[in-house]
Amino acid sequence: MNASTLMSFDQLEQGYALQAMPAPVDENHQMHWVGTSLSVAAVPLLLGEGELEEIIETPSCTPIPGTKSWVMGVASHKGGLIPIICGDVLFRKVPYSGRPREYSMVVRRPGFHFAITLSDIERDIKFPIAQRDMEQAIDADFSGFCLGGFQYGDKFLAVLDIDKLVAESGLANASVTNRVSTEENIDD
Repeated sequence: MNASTLMSFDQLEQGYALQAMPAPVDENHQMHWVGTSLSVAAVPLLLGEGELEEIIETPSCTPIPGTKSWVMGVASHKGGLIPIICGDVLFRKVPYSGRPREYSMVVRRPGFHFAITLSDIERDIKFPIAQRDMEQAIDADFSGFCLGGFQYGDKFLAVLDIDKLVAESGLANASVTNRVSTEENIDD
């Protein structure tokens, strides 16, 4: 390109800059928390946008011997296998005896890919971030895995933190086998 062409582009750019309208400023702009309203073990919860991979129909499982009671088994999912975890047993420590849990949420984190059964699925929802309540009491079985929540009508919806759940719930070790030293089992 020659110098006159570059000067023409500069003049054109300056002309547009002088004629341009400033972007409108929304003085009532609020930041919003966006996520999904659902229930695990009959406790209404929220999961932030991007926290879950998808919601699926709970697939048929093949039990895995030697695993903790909250592991329902392993199921086929998108050409691979995925562990299915019973949300009722994981959080409440007791199995649910009613109608089978029809849906599960699929979660993927580095080193983790699993599904947790759901007791209810509501909808996607958003709240102004300023309304987040970090002081409200949360169900004791879920309080260690939640970060505040939002009031929605007559219900308080706690925000489930999947990263805390993965890090602190023991999901990394689903085995019930006892580690006994081989020296103790040797007969002299």
